Amino acid sequence: MSLFNVDVGDEVRPSFQSERWMECTLPIGLVLLEGGVIGVIASKVFQVEPWVLALISAAPMFANLSSFLWNKLSLAKRKVQFASYLQLGVLICLLIVALSPVNQLGVVMLVTSMIASRILLAGFVTVRSVVWSLNYARDIRGQATGQLQMIASVVSIIISASIGPYLDYVSTNIAIIYITGAIAGVLGILFLGRVKVRGEKTQLADEQVLKEETVDGPSFASVLKKDRFFRSYQISMFGAGFSNMLIEAPLIFLITRELGASYTVSIMLTMVIPITVRLISLPTWANYLDKVHVAKFRSRQSIYWFVAQLLTMVGALLESIIWLAIARAIWGIAMAGGTLAWSLGHNDFASPKELSSYMGVHVTLTGIRGVIAPALGIALYAGLPSTGFEGFGTSVFIISAAMSAVAALGFYRLYRRMSAEKQLSLK
Repeated sequence: MSLFNVDVGDEVRPSFQSERWMECTLPIGLVLLEGGVIGVIASKVFQVEPWVLALISAAPMFANLSSFLWNKLSLAKRKVQFASYLQLGVLICLLIVALSPVNQLGVVMLVTSMIASRILLAGFVTVRSVVWSLNYARDIRGQATGQLQMIASVVSIIISASIGPYLDYVSTNIAIIYITGAIAGVLGILFLGRVKVRGEKTQLADEQVLKEETVDGPSFASVLKKDRFFRSYQISMFGAGFSNMLIEAPLIFLITRELGASYTVSIMLTMVIPITVRLISLPTWANYLDKVHVAKFRSRQSIYWFVAQLLTMVGALLESIIWLAIARAIWGIAMAGGTLAWSLGHNDFASPKELSSYMGVHVTLTGIRGVIAPALGIALYAGLPSTGFEGFGTSVFIISAAMSAVAALGFYRLYRRMSAEKQLSLK
């Protein structure tokens, strides 16, 4: 079995087809709200300050702080309907960006819309993970969701690769781009509405019981307290995620301001190259994830983050677009596995009725590190002029790489410990 020929079963095949069509349309708008696109536009069109780039880089991560709230709000509610409302809110954000004037008000509209959209998307990711867990069996889940992510990646590559040349050679008017994305998003919502969830009636009943037993559903602290293996997993995950968030804002600042790259080159480095490599790498990672526990998976995948961060430092020191491109390609390999594990890894720890709660914890912790890491990263790189701190420059990439190495070791130790205690059953 491969990502190109996944047999999901007769019961969910129509829903799988609807999800595939959704991935052909919805990402047209979603990619326009990615930090790699918004960051370049903000830096080059709006000429924002470095701290604004840090805020833009942080938005997708700290928006995840809302995940546990979304988990509670969606508990015992129909997941597809709930997800559709969230996506409708995202489309409104796209239209607000389209109306943003190129001035300080426009910067506020741009950043506010991105933050709002990421909060809504955090809820969408949380809810969709439950749909995936129910619809696709453990032995084909990685391949099924990997195929969906491959389709989304192709669309994202096409759109992001087109934005740079458009802004370089046609017009820096972003309105038409974002209006088009919103229109495509409407089609995506229509396809999403056709997805059926296997066993949803039983799932909703279980969630209702869980909700009533714990008043508002299981708490953040209770999940981590009762599951020591998941707690250890999240500790290593915190380090791995923090290391990547730390360097996103410095990377955008380096490419767009210090190297003065064009829109095309900037978006190639921030979006097109890593997404293209991620697309190519997804089948291998998906097959591997279906065979091993996520702790072992993460121990291998984090090594690629370590290498990518070291090569990013080389590119920064040499002021070389070529070395940065190589680094971003390796980062794309890491992100292919990281995206799959991020969406599905909690399944290897949670019981069926606790899926939303575990994903809520996972995403909320992503948000916590997102509040800290991007701002810290740009401060360490560019300094804080008002305090006299001049920053560490490219050394921030070494710090990031060291954190990835420690995280990889943590994942491996968790895998060995769970294996020794025979706690590696794949749910």
